[in-house]
Amino acid sequence: MIVATMPVRDIAPLTPAHRHAQTPPMGDDPPMYYEWWYFEVEFLDNLGRPFRIITSFHYPHAFDSRRVTAHEKFRNHATKYGDDPRHYAGLATYVVDMERSENVALFISRFRRNDIQNQVSLSRTGAVDLRFGASSFREISAGKYQLTLDQTGRQQTAGRLPLHIRLVATFEQNTPGFEPPGGVLLSAAGKQHHWACVMPNPVVRIDGVVVRRKSRREWQSICEADENVGTLGGYHDHQWGDDLFWEQMTRWSWGRVPLTSSSASAKVVFFDVVPAHGAAQPDPVLVHVPAGAVMPQAMTPVAGHAPFVVSKIWDRIDLRDGCKLATRGKRIEYPRTLMICARDAGGALRRFDLHHSNADNVDVWPFYLRFVPEVSVGQTRVAAISEFMRADRLNDPPTLRALTASNLITTIAT
Repeated sequence: MIVATMPVRDIAPLTPAHRHAQTPPMGDDPPMYYEWWYFEVEFLDNLGRPFRIITSFHYPHAFDSRRVTAHEKFRNHATKYGDDPRHYAGLATYVVDMERSENVALFISRFRRNDIQNQVSLSRTGAVDLRFGASSFREISAGKYQLTLDQTGRQQTAGRLPLHIRLVATFEQNTPGFEPPGGVLLSAAGKQHHWACVMPNPVVRIDGVVVRRKSRREWQSICEADENVGTLGGYHDHQWGDDLFWEQMTRWSWGRVPLTSSSASAKVVFFDVVPAHGAAQPDPVLVHVPAGAVMPQAMTPVAGHAPFVVSKIWDRIDLRDGCKLATRGKRIEYPRTLMICARDAGGALRRFDLHHSNADNVDVWPFYLRFVPEVSVGQTRVAAISEFMRADRLNDPPTLRALTASNLITTIAT
């Protein structure tokens, strides 16, 4: 596809403060802001099977189903739940079986409004210390952090059987973090959305993982990993903004492509945002992330080729997976292919086509899809991750109905 050349967005070293909470002061009349911290841990379980645990800490929560439906005045939710961002905090965790490309356990938790003040705390200066009840992300020494998850959930079936996850992992800074200048990914209509890639390629050590499902009266293991068993790698980034982002953007595409079969290898990280309100599309973030402690670099476009293209061919799926209670039977559109074409920091041409298919879906909502497609890198096939969000769907009645149904699998955070 020959098109006009489009520049790649500049990146800069991570601003240390962007590891911390960036929310404005919570006054008596707070703006519609939000913030979350995203983590991935890749490991082999005790049977040698590859898993990926994905978790996000949210406060104020941008995606809490009650916050969205209350803000959109869906049914009586504005009166029932209120539209104050200070009243929404929670965690979302996914356990992905990479061999089967299947989300095998989903944990969505919210804190009770009256518990947030005592259960949630955010570091703003000094050592990073995020505490969300029994879960946390804490700096334990210079450049070394401990992620702890202790979360309950409900199975995505009519029986809604109990689930539990306990994970402890250590993240050590390896490849330096980066961000768009000032951390600003999108600025439109006087509002900003920020992104900081804090740990694009950390060294991760597993200190223990147990994921269990309760069937009848017995707990059954979904996966377990002992200390230091088969650690493969991880990732951590941080996002925040000063307005509801479905008012700021139409959609986004984000993901990573490892450059070898080792997940702790060098990677290409991409992020592209299409603003709402007809604003001009910003340049994409397209970054070559080295394997070692070397600063990532923005990739170089190739003359006559756009560095990042979302295909004009879109597919629809009638869901059989994802948040089944919320989205079964909904027809959701997604782009068949994302195309990347640019040169890495060493001048090597990196050209990838990320083909999305229903078989690769591991997280499905009416406004959001996450894929784990295989991508050809030279003669090697690697497992990539590709996330597609239609933010403009968050105020559609079908999505609001699905979010209401998702309360059936939402637990109270502890």
